[in-house]
Amino acid sequence: MNVFCSMGCRAVVLLWGLGSFSAFAALTPADGQQINALVDSWNDALNRTESTPPQSLYRGKVEWYGQSLSAQQVVAREQAFLAKNSDYQQHIVTALNIQPAEDDKSVIVRFVKRAGTTGKMTNYPEEILLMRDAAGWRITRETDGITRANQSKEKSAEVARGKFDGQHLSYVWLREENPRTGGACSDDSDCDCSLWSSDAEVKPVKLSQCLVGNVETLPGLDDSGRDRVMVSPQWWSSVFRVVYLFDIQKKQWIQATSAFTRNLNMQPTETAPDLVKPDLQRPGRIRVTQAIYDDAKEVTTIDVISQPLWTLK
Repeated sequence: MNVFCSMGCRAVVLLWGLGSFSAFAALTPADGQQINALVDSWNDALNRTESTPPQSLYRGKVEWYGQSLSAQQVVAREQAFLAKNSDYQQHIVTALNIQPAEDDKSVIVRFVKRAGTTGKMTNYPEEILLMRDAAGWRITRETDGITRANQSKEKSAEVARGKFDGQHLSYVWLREENPRTGGACSDDSDCDCSLWSSDAEVKPVKLSQCLVGNVETLPGLDDSGRDRVMVSPQWWSSVFRVVYLFDIQKKQWIQATSAFTRNLNMQPTETAPDLVKPDLQRPGRIRVTQAIYDDAKEVTTIDVISQPLWTLK
């Protein structure tokens, strides 16, 4: 789904905090400024508003949406794309989430980009790997979660695809963020997640106490035509996980039923269809397999309950 790296906002703001890099002492505020400037220049080049030579943004070899290319090849493809799509534009719609990569010379920059043409904008979970050398920070890998999920031979747990509004195919994913800064979470900060849709008209919905997690498409729960996305946020500790079901109604995320809990020790391999099934005896309801902890007895049991699917009136 390489619509071509999308981002916009000339005023890209890097919400920077050394607290987000407690495990990455080599990264300094000066690095943050340089990373911010690089992403800003990259974005401006794709919006045709940058005088910096685009090739200077990349290292000699680049992994570009799953292909190994030279910097010259990347720039040539970008310029050819822009020449054929004169009304193309892109915008950065979140703060930059910067995290350490494989070594102390690399960082992964994640954000949501909105790209396309007027009236046909799409959200993407963008990811850029930057490497630092004597010349400074340069792009060494560029992709997005949708492209990666489509290229993978295995089912993605990071991005789900379905007709969540009952009519249009779209992609959904979770993005973690420090609620105070919008940037990367750390082990000494709060952390929330936002559930995003590739549909630019659908605003993200926030989930508290969340460190990313899995998303999984769950079709066929009723006759509405809407697929649901099961969201299983991770957290620092505990074998219990709160599980949510969402769909899209009237261009907004709607929680489709009451949240429930699962126990990772007792339900380690269960997938969405194992946990939630249509209640065949009661249309419009589902049967949920959940883990319940009894405080008095200090025992966890697995129960199956019936609960309604919610519809926005």
